[in-house]
Amino acid sequence: MRFQLLTDTPRSRHLVLLFAGWGMSPRPLQGVAMPGYDVAVVWDYREMSDGWLEDILDYGEIVVVAWSFGVHAAARFIVAHPQLPVTARIAVNGTRFTADDERGIPRAIFDGTLNGLSERSVAKFNMRMCGGSAAYKEFAASAPERGVDDLREELRSFDTAPARRMLWDKAFVSRGDLIIPPTAQLKAWADEAVEVVEIDGPHLPDFNAILRRCLTDKSHVERRFRKAERTYDENASAQLASARRLVDLASPYVAGTPARMLEVGCGTGRSTALALERFSPREALLFDLHISPQVEALCRTHVGVSAVGCDGESEISMLDDGRFDLILSASTVQWFNSLRAFLVQVERTLVSGGVAAISTYGPDTMREIHQAVGTECRFPSRRRLMHMLPEWLELVEVIEERCTVVYDTPLDVLRHVSHTGVNGLDPENSGTVAASRLLRNYPVDADGRAPLTYHPIYLILRKL
Repeated sequence: MRFQLLTDTPRSRHLVLLFAGWGMSPRPLQGVAMPGYDVAVVWDYREMSDGWLEDILDYGEIVVVAWSFGVHAAARFIVAHPQLPVTARIAVNGTRFTADDERGIPRAIFDGTLNGLSERSVAKFNMRMCGGSAAYKEFAASAPERGVDDLREELRSFDTAPARRMLWDKAFVSRGDLIIPPTAQLKAWADEAVEVVEIDGPHLPDFNAILRRCLTDKSHVERRFRKAERTYDENASAQLASARRLVDLASPYVAGTPARMLEVGCGTGRSTALALERFSPREALLFDLHISPQVEALCRTHVGVSAVGCDGESEISMLDDGRFDLILSASTVQWFNSLRAFLVQVERTLVSGGVAAISTYGPDTMREIHQAVGTECRFPSRRRLMHMLPEWLELVEVIEERCTVVYDTPLDVLRHVSHTGVNGLDPENSGTVAASRLLRNYPVDADGRAPLTYHPIYLILRKL
């Protein structure tokens, strides 16, 4: 395997590691970018050595995006390097199978491609990959500069057994894929992805659209919440109610006084204060992207409480096995790139019998804003949450609620968003133009008032 960072100088602690398909190189992928992330391309699978591994060891989070036959290669890579801080696993128009009549490229087509490989057949393949002559013309201007013998050797390396099965966060399947039949992809992903997403387009996708659909620019989230930290408490009534509800739900399952507690996403410390009062842990470690003055004050006034400014989604992977009796996270994990990977770490870091109390928001959250602006909420549904749970985390309680806060006008909703930072997920829909569209299109009731929906989901989990 070969590796190239698309940015001249690493700028982020977060990396998108893009496993390209057969016959590729970084040349056609130079425009792939995601705010808040460095992007690197892996290609050329004639052999699976990874002498470039040291180049990615300093990243705090690695998101694996695998396309086409790169899915097979990425799966093998992930299995070989379990120590890496991989969060999201995103597959695009590929499966862990290569030559497979039902779940990959039919064997006859694979063999025919291999045996008849020529410059002409490669050009024909690329035209089908792009979905037509117009897109192919654009692709050809920056096509990989690789010879036929090179491509033949690489394709032959894929004539192998399926990669090991694992659970992926998302699998994208293009309806217009002329390389790997969409029906085969859907069959392969039936129970191997938390979410399967069908999209329009050819085998070669719009990677930037997929990245923005799947990933959170955490630096943007941090900026929004940092800006709102002085106005958050007086405006976040729904979030405070959710924190109280979570602590109340957890209480019957927390036996005695927990020795050690971890809170991921302590915010302004309101959920922290509730948990400290209710559970009185002897030690409490608090994570958030930014440590607010309110949390710093809690640390000064409570013995054994400490806070670390970090990305809790990836930082938890650095903690020791069985370290905590209680893990708490209120209204935070909906921002994560992979709640599945986070829950695996929760299971690992809890003691046997330990409890995790987690609240998130479901897809109906702020549906009025999404309707007005024309965006899609990517928060997970209850069904998807159930698919993410690791084997040794017992679900002892799950509660799903919907509550509506009514504001006098859409402008008051906009002020609420600004004062709480809760719309930090999508920087492309937080500017003046988007605000004007929201005010113009916001669904109001008969009295002209503006409802805003919250959709909290509460999980109480116990490690077996």
